[in-house]
Amino acid sequence: MAELFVPQTLDEAVGFLESHAGSATPIAGGTDVMIDLRTGGVRTEWLVDLSSLGSLAGIDLDGEQLRLGALTKIRALEVDSRLARRATALVEAARVLGSVQIRTMATLGGNLCHATPSAEMPPALLVHDAVVEIAGAAGERSLPLADLFAGPGRTTLEPGELLTAVRLRIPASAAGSCYLRQTVRWSMDLAGVGVAASMEVDGAAIVQARVALGAVAPVPLIVPEAAEAVVGSELSPATALEAGARAAAACSPISDVRGSADYRRAVVSILVQRALRIAWLRATGDWPEGLLAPINGLLAEEPA
Repeated sequence: MAELFVPQTLDEAVGFLESHAGSATPIAGGTDVMIDLRTGGVRTEWLVDLSSLGSLAGIDLDGEQLRLGALTKIRALEVDSRLARRATALVEAARVLGSVQIRTMATLGGNLCHATPSAEMPPALLVHDAVVEIAGAAGERSLPLADLFAGPGRTTLEPGELLTAVRLRIPASAAGSCYLRQTVRWSMDLAGVGVAASMEVDGAAIVQARVALGAVAPVPLIVPEAAEAVVGSELSPATALEAGARAAAACSPISDVRGSADYRRAVVSILVQRALRIAWLRATGDWPEGLLAPINGLLAEEPA
C-alpha cells in the first residue's frame, strides 16, 4: 500500500518527487493512476497528491493566448463557452473522454502525462501550437507538446519534474478547429482513431493549417505534409482527399480489437477530410458558432 504525501506548494511537490525519484508518483484526478495501481501497471511507495495546488488549475484567455493549468478538469474544458467558440477542437476532444464522472475528476495534466497513444486531448492541443510549462528542481522550462511524448506511457519529463500548464495560440477570427474520432462504441471507449485539424483563412483561402493524429502511432503525431496539401486552396474535394492520403501514409497504426492497421489508415483518410472541412467552415464563418460537430464528422449532405 502506497503512502500519501500532500504538498502545499509547488516547490514542496517538486522537492519531494526529486528526493523520492523512482518511488513516488504524482496523482491529480486519479482516473488513470488508481486503475494502474490496481492492475499493477504502477508500483510506487508514495502517491504525491497535487490537489492542494490550486494555482495549477484554471483557464486563462488573454487575446490570442490561452493558458490551461495542468490541474484543470477535463469537464471544465468541455463546458467553457469561450473554448466552444475559439478552440472548438478542445471541447470536442474533452466531451468524448470517458464519462461525465471521469471528466469531472480527470485533469489535463494527467491526461497528457499518462502518455496513452489514444488519449483524446493531445491531437486537439497539437493543432493549436501547444507548449507545455514544466517545473523542476533545476527551475522552469518550456517544451513543445509534441516533444513531451517518448512512447506509450512514457514522457520526456525528468525525475522530479511536473507539468504545470499548457499554452496555446487561438486566433480571434478567420480561424477554426475540429476534433473527430472513430471508436467501437460511441462512449466510454478509447479512440480507435483520433484526428484534429485547425486552420486560418484569408477570405476562403487557407493560409495556415495543422493536422494531428492520435491512436495510430506510439505517440500523437503532427502531420505537416497533410496540412501542406491544403494551404493556398479553398479546400476543394481533391485537396482534402490528398491531405487524407498523406495523413494515412504518415501514421503507423497497430491491429487490435478496435480495428486492423489497414482499417485505421482508411479511417484516418476519411476523418482528416471531414475535420478539415469542418475547420474550414468554421474559419470562413459558414458553421454555426459554438455548435459541436458529430463525433465522427459525418454531415447530413455526405454519403454514409
